[in-house]
Amino acid sequence: MAKRVLSIEIGQQVTKAVVIDYMKKNPHVYNAFSFPTPDDAIDDGYIKNKEGMAKLLREQMRDNGVKEKNVVFSIASSKIATREVTVPFVSESKLGDLIKATAQDYFPVNIDEYTIAYSIVDTIKENDKKSLKLQLLAAPDTLIQNYYNFARALGVDIVSLDYYGNSSMQVLKRHISSGHCICVQMGTRSTMVSVMKEGQQIMQRTIPYGTDYVVEVLMECEPDGVTSTVAAMEMLCRENVLYSSLDYEDIETIQTTKMTEEQWKRSHQNQDTRKAVTDAVGSIILNIVRVIDYFHSKYPGIELTSAYITGAGVKIRGVDTLFSNELGLTVHRLESLNNITFSRNFTSRLGDQTEYIAAIGAAMEPIGFQLKEIAEGAERRENSRIVRGIFALSVIVSVVMLLTSWMGYHSAKTENEDLQAQKDSMSYINAIFQENTKANEKYNEAKSIDAATKNRNNKLNSLLQNIEKKLPTIMKVTNLSAKDDGVTMTINTTTKISVARMLMNLEDIKDLTNYQIPSVTESKKNGVETYDFTVSASYPVEADEEGAEGQAASGQTEEAK
Repeated sequence: MAKRVLSIEIGQQVTKAVVIDYMKKNPHVYNAFSFPTPDDAIDDGYIKNKEGMAKLLREQMRDNGVKEKNVVFSIASSKIATREVTVPFVSESKLGDLIKATAQDYFPVNIDEYTIAYSIVDTIKENDKKSLKLQLLAAPDTLIQNYYNFARALGVDIVSLDYYGNSSMQVLKRHISSGHCICVQMGTRSTMVSVMKEGQQIMQRTIPYGTDYVVEVLMECEPDGVTSTVAAMEMLCRENVLYSSLDYEDIETIQTTKMTEEQWKRSHQNQDTRKAVTDAVGSIILNIVRVIDYFHSKYPGIELTSAYITGAGVKIRGVDTLFSNELGLTVHRLESLNNITFSRNFTSRLGDQTEYIAAIGAAMEPIGFQLKEIAEGAERRENSRIVRGIFALSVIVSVVMLLTSWMGYHSAKTENEDLQAQKDSMSYINAIFQENTKANEKYNEAKSIDAATKNRNNKLNSLLQNIEKKLPTIMKVTNLSAKDDGVTMTINTTTKISVARMLMNLEDIKDLTNYQIPSVTESKKNGVETYDFTVSASYPVEADEEGAEGQAASGQTEEAK
């Protein structure tokens, strides 16, 4: 096993690399460097211009005095699918075969075209029974082959291939060690949300928005002096463009009588820019809220105590305050790394340590994607050794089996005779079964009649009270109609973000489901923007069925009395 490796993360905008101890709990980083990734060099994890990228990386290695030939890659790609699954507890030697046999059940793809890897998240004990919670990953064979081809062009040997989410988590879990908390990694193209328990990841989701989306929204507003994505990101980090809440609560009061017309216009343009950028970050926050809601539904009674922000987005000024106000959690910025030693000779030019999280974590405990030809060759050698051992053992076992088979036959014959006698003595059960079948038919007929008499608008008054409590105060319901299958409301509001907040609030009403908003109409009167839209929702079928069963059971009780 390699003692040191060159761990590389080829990002969409920046390529980062570290020379680091391999597979150590508290590794030492001996060297590190980064450089801008050439335009169109990488597409969703795939390295497109292998020769050109290999040449550039060799030059960077030479300039930084890096001679390591053993390499680990951390891959970020939406093509890599992840699943959290629970399987029966088996020894680690048998776990690979179990996953290989059941992988098709978890991924709706042609599994023959994918490479499967896994990591053990936790061991679960319930009622004296143990099971394993795993994170399964499926990467296209073409993506794995792409990196092996690149390694050949670079002239290095691949020690392991890791997934970006696992790489980052290997570092983050060493910094978060108490209680249940949420960790948000705001990357350039996506945001990864992980729920941690005592430093152990128990859930992970990916949101398809990152700092690139926020930068694009800012540039569409055309602020003064911002002519490139780099300048836009610098502005986000330098100036407080974000409001402290998605309701724009800290909007300054404008005294128009003391302003010139040009000053008044510029002030409104700045407010529009701040609103647009705040809404862009708000899209990420609302997705994080959905992850938190799903966590609470899956783990009821467990409260999150804090949130940690890291990645490229942590540099955006005011992002921690906005996150704290909207998530209702204490938010921490993660801007330095613990339990990782950096050599002094390059620390001064290293910059932000957290930018190297994925490259560092990939060398600590990689997920271990491997080219199928290599994995199958190792498996064939192992199988050949096992077959030889099994053959020798089978000769011995066959002799013992010949001696015991005759005794087993007579024991099975006696048991069969006993079972046949028990079967004959229980023949009366057939009559009871037929009687039960007829009773069930009558019960189902009565239940159908009872269900036909129900009207779903019986509880309309209480439903309207619940809706009134859940609607944001800035919304007005201008029309409401109720039918047997659901309700329809026409609503007016003054902010677009309140529409999303309303949908999240209405999801708590269990008497309605399938909320739909066909369209939102924007209008402007006297300088005030308003939004009109129609919300339709259906009554859940399951609730009706449960009510029908409850009434049928009550009727049977009255008859028994």
